Amino acid sequence: MIEHIITAVPIAIGLILLTVGLIVKKRPRGKVKNGIYTDAYVIDTAERTAYYKRTSYRTKSPIVEFETQEKEYVRAVYAYFVHEDSYHYRTGDIIKICYDKNNTNRFHIEDDGSHSEISTFLIGAGISMIIAVIILAIRY
Repeated sequence: MIEHIITAVPIAIGLILLTVGLIVKKRPRGKVKNGIYTDAYVIDTAERTAYYKRTSYRTKSPIVEFETQEKEYVRAVYAYFVHEDSYHYRTGDIIKICYDKNNTNRFHIEDDGSHSEISTFLIGAGISMIIAVIILAIRY
């Protein structure tokens, strides 16, 4: 009886980690509820200086231009800045965005990678835990 509990608890924890990782993976930061999807052109790059433990570093974010459903052109800066080493947008790139129809300056970039780090860790931890328990159960 105790052996089944010892086996079941890590598997349950692994399944919980896996489930949370899959949920987080599908939820990008800055998600716009009932937003409108469109293509946007990267027209420039905004730069800022950020600080970590009194050490400065450069961050970047794309400036985009897109056309709304009302045929208006909007230029906006993406609200989330990333370290310049992680920045991968170039002027002229076409990216998929979802903007708020009530505030066209508020948008998020589809597949911007913002949710991949924590979700990848949770999914990997969950799968590793389940595999480790199965291997140990088979071996012993």
